[in-house]
Amino acid sequence: MIFISRDGETFFRCEAAEVRKEGHLQQLLRKLLEENVDIIMPASKEEEEPSKFIYITREFSVSSGSIDLLGIDDKGAIYLIETKLYRSSERRKALAQVIEYASALWSEYSHNSDNFASFILKLKEKEPNRNIEEQDERNIKQGIEDGNFRLIVAMDQIDQTTERMIDFLNEMCDFEVYGLSLEVYKSEDGFEAVVPKLYPQSPPEPRTSKRRWNETSFFEDAKERIPEYVKSIEEIYRFSYEITAGKGGLRWGSGKVYGSFRVYISNLFEGKDMFMVSSPGYLTICFACLYPQELSDDISEKIAEIVDKFAEQLYNTGLLKERISHENYTEKGKQYPSIKVEQWANKISEFKEIIKELITSAEKLYQGKRINT
Repeated sequence: MIFISRDGETFFRCEAAEVRKEGHLQQLLRKLLEENVDIIMPASKEEEEPSKFIYITREFSVSSGSIDLLGIDDKGAIYLIETKLYRSSERRKALAQVIEYASALWSEYSHNSDNFASFILKLKEKEPNRNIEEQDERNIKQGIEDGNFRLIVAMDQIDQTTERMIDFLNEMCDFEVYGLSLEVYKSEDGFEAVVPKLYPQSPPEPRTSKRRWNETSFFEDAKERIPEYVKSIEEIYRFSYEITAGKGGLRWGSGKVYGSFRVYISNLFEGKDMFMVSSPGYLTICFACLYPQELSDDISEKIAEIVDKFAEQLYNTGLLKERISHENYTEKGKQYPSIKVEQWANKISEFKEIIKELITSAEKLYQGKRINT
């Protein structure tokens, strides 16, 4: 029980009340967040400026379902909130469900600039009175690409088993997971009180220290690791900019140990990575991104044929040690085969021509699709 007083003289006695419907719990949370959004924000570290919410909405749809509440703060952190009753048999699935939503959000909007633009448009359509500045958009884009997610399961009660699961996920994953308990109390005359408690109250320590790489830090690291091959990496770096100019670009990695950049074109291969280069000199071909997961139509079948030819050309030049095709690319080691710099440095010209042909073939296919539609 709890006691509530308005004047310090008269107290109202409130007994713990059972929340019988999940809809009522959602309604309580939504009403609370309208004026008290900080209840889902973990305490900032002493050296950090506290975050501020710039956006929050309900029932935001993604491919795997509808997020009960979606929020974004001014630093680009994405809050995904799922509500469940403690006594519900579905409560054990709540964590899995909110992780699935985060996965869908990341896969749908992190790889493609056009998709991200549609995400921002969708935000504005759902909450037209909320202002999202240009800098906010950049922060949101970076937050989604980095997986800067705060996943929150809100229940009327958070038990120790759920807390242990949250602790485990925070220890093993780079995103943050929280439990929000909403304890409800009622007085005899119908007065209702809600006591929110966030677990854990402060952000968990990161499992790994991520680093945001850029051109300068990347080449500084490469010069220390493989000084004899820096010119080769510079050549493939310039080539990457040439082939993506105005159509895509580079994504810088966030690895703790070494730097990397990934090369993509927005309107090809769903805007996913074609290849990536690391500061130790590895050239990695992203077959898992290039190949369609399913041959569901003529376009996907033709894309698979184009990538099959690309893989065969890499094999014929000696860049790949074994043949890769749509039929076997999911086998271990074939989704992202890495080539040592010693193997590709003297074959840059061949690699450039093969990549150019891949892009040209894919562009013709997609152009034909747009004309036909």
